Amino acid sequence: MNKKKILKTLSRIYLIGGIVLIIFAFAALSVSFYPNIWYALREEASDEDTNSIAQVVERIDTEVEEKKERPLPPLDENLPKENQIKITSIGVDSQIIENEDPYKGLLKGIWIVPNYGIPSSNELPIIIAAHRYGYTSWSSQFRYTSSFYNLPKTKDGDRVQIIWEQRLYEYEVYKTEDNTQITDYEADLILYTCRMYNSPIRVFRYLNRVN
Repeated sequence: MNKKKILKTLSRIYLIGGIVLIIFAFAALSVSFYPNIWYALREEASDEDTNSIAQVVERIDTEVEEKKERPLPPLDENLPKENQIKITSIGVDSQIIENEDPYKGLLKGIWIVPNYGIPSSNELPIIIAAHRYGYTSWSSQFRYTSSFYNLPKTKDGDRVQIIWEQRLYEYEVYKTEDNTQITDYEADLILYTCRMYNSPIRVFRYLNRVN
């Protein structure tokens, strides 16, 4: 009789423990996939996020002191003619989109902010932005290589390569920051994306050229 009671008690404990673990696992998965589900259900979410990214651009300081020009890397005709960005640590390998309209630029992937720096003329910092979650029309492969979904995983010392006009430029992260706006205009390159949907907080990475 005592054995039956003990077994029954243990069964209840295991059952309750199992239910608790399932609830915790479901909660963890919900937190991880919530943004993806939200963006899939609300088509306008990406456009709202574009508006938020554009607001950061509108607040950019235009009175930045110009930097001294640096020698260009050698021209390499074996490099692609298409301007590209590569961040090996997070799998980014994408064309850089040039467009005056942030909505059109971000729709196509990784967008360079106009009227600011470019690799070949870097008196002002280069500013590059991308969606973190993107659009439902994007394939999973495109989202992996052409968004900044994993930008928060980058850290100090990570390298970024930019191919621009068949010249290879290399940059290194020296500062990581979550903020509502750009705070360091001394960088040669600034990357940013959203932290979460409908949040004013953005993920910023500040880099200096190393070649």
